[in-house]
Amino acid sequence: MNVQLQATPFYPFNLDGPLCLLLNDVEVLASFYAEESLHHTIKQFCKRTTWPGKPAASFAVGPEKLKELLISLFNSPVARAALRLKCEKGRCDYLDNAIWQWLTTANPTLRERLSACCDDIKGKLFLKHDGWVALLSKIQSEKPSGDTVNHLAYMALAFAMLQADDRYTLGEAFLSVFPEYAVKML
Repeated sequence: MNVQLQATPFYPFNLDGPLCLLLNDVEVLASFYAEESLHHTIKQFCKRTTWPGKPAASFAVGPEKLKELLISLFNSPVARAALRLKCEKGRCDYLDNAIWQWLTTANPTLRERLSACCDDIKGKLFLKHDGWVALLSKIQSEKPSGDTVNHLAYMALAFAMLQADDRYTLGEAFLSVFPEYAVKML
């Protein structure tokens, strides 16, 4: 395992830390929850749930206030844990799933390629390490666009959230192929 990933203070590599820089962006978080059903459920969660450091919000939460709440939510381990519980009951989508759904529109070809590297367990896709490493190597050889590499980085982080026991090896595999992302993820 990569010592850098074990030592990072940032989520998802440190489960109790604030978001890594790549995800700690209001526009990025809002884009993951832009789809109507995701947007509605995360907005309801933010309105109805309290957590330490939550910004004050009135009943009517507009787009800018929701962005502020999203940043606060995902930077709070307590709020993330509350959201995770809600997600396990099927009432909301956690960030990992929101990123996966976002990829459907943002880069359907990459989503299809990633799906081929996963095991389907009870309706959830779990990334296989060997498939991930092979895909990263293949994509690197294709000289991918900056957007594609960003999408891969988001997926590395999403699967690190979903597969907490594998988070270091999944992140390490990505950073070994795209080391320039270390400043955004560590």
